[in-house]
Amino acid sequence: MRTLAHIMGLFSAVTLAIGCTAPADNGVVGDDGAAVTSENGLNSINGLSSLNGLNSINGMNSLNGLNSLNGLNSMNGLNANGLLLSAAGRTTMSYLVRCALPAGQKITQKDQNGNPFTFTGEIGMAPQWANNVCDEDCEEQLTACMLAHVNTSGRHISLWMDGDSPALGWGQSSDYPYQEGSFFGNIFVSPPQSFYCNGKDWDQGLVPGRLGVGQDGAPYKNPASSTYCKDYCSAADGSASGDGYKSCGRYKHVVTVWRNFDPSTQYKVCSRNGGKCLDVTGASTANNAQVIQYGYKASNNQKWMITQVSPRNYKFINVNSGKALDVSGGWTGDGASLIQWDYHSGANQFWSFTPTGDGYYKFSPASNGNGSLAVPSGTPVDGVAVQQWNWTGAVNQQWVITPAN
Repeated sequence: MRTLAHIMGLFSAVTLAIGCTAPADNGVVGDDGAAVTSENGLNSINGLSSLNGLNSINGMNSLNGLNSLNGLNSMNGLNANGLLLSAAGRTTMSYLVRCALPAGQKITQKDQNGNPFTFTGEIGMAPQWANNVCDEDCEEQLTACMLAHVNTSGRHISLWMDGDSPALGWGQSSDYPYQEGSFFGNIFVSPPQSFYCNGKDWDQGLVPGRLGVGQDGAPYKNPASSTYCKDYCSAADGSASGDGYKSCGRYKHVVTVWRNFDPSTQYKVCSRNGGKCLDVTGASTANNAQVIQYGYKASNNQKWMITQVSPRNYKFINVNSGKALDVSGGWTGDGASLIQWDYHSGANQFWSFTPTGDGYYKFSPASNGNGSLAVPSGTPVDGVAVQQWNWTGAVNQQWVITPAN
């Protein structure tokens, strides 16, 4: 995989970086030297916080926007009415060029004061725009690419993107198991049209600034009567039908985003029954310390790093102690204690998630697929020890994961 370095800036509080993927038989390796996987799609880092630099009322084809009727290499294709004078405008342009042009291709333009700025391509969804008109298909592709990178927290989160553009292709990656949503529209028209719909896993693997976390100031909206893409969009053809969508409403080009828990984000894990959160008792750093439920107080012993070890297997590492969430002794019976212990890759330290609805999950250890985290008797009291119990579907066995504040 070739991935782009992180880039800060853009839409009011958003930041973005992009990467692209090529099929393994091309012999491409990533910036970190890793071989490209066999999946099609695009491994990207989002973070575009808003669409500053674009006129949100008149669209990009207005006096304040980017004129898509001219090539990027032309005098008025990129340097549109002062956009290069604004840091936000330049960041917006950098993402447009990265979405539009292939890796290595560069565009240099001067602002009204003669200062030169160079922008580098990366994905290549609209290579014709370098010297020619960006037509409606081109505009829709670039719109979907730009919107897919919005992160209203300004955080860099690794994503997987696919779509009908040859620069993306169809396909999934086991490293990005959750279908977040799809993005489409046309930000080049007046007024700009920017939309999203929720993927089947929009409320899973929540990450800062993305769908499911109550974004403030996002530049897109959901046009569908249903929140789900499957009820509004047309699935891709054939074997790619589970990968994403070939159209949504009247828009013929869509980018679908897949995500995972962000390994650099701290999460809290809280019960559906009473809202109390997983906590290592006494903020202990010792092996065998009991995991309890407690009202959230933003202490490090209530925060967890979640990392995928293999498909459907995740480890939970406590921020305070650096130790793993563990079923004591690997016992598979009801009432087994939940403790912290040095990470040793045991099945009793691997966890899988099964959605139960409304953003909640059943958490099962690999040592007992029918087991689950449970608050005994559903008691919503501080200090109650969390245990393993066979799954019954009760609310005291359902949990929600959200970024820790």
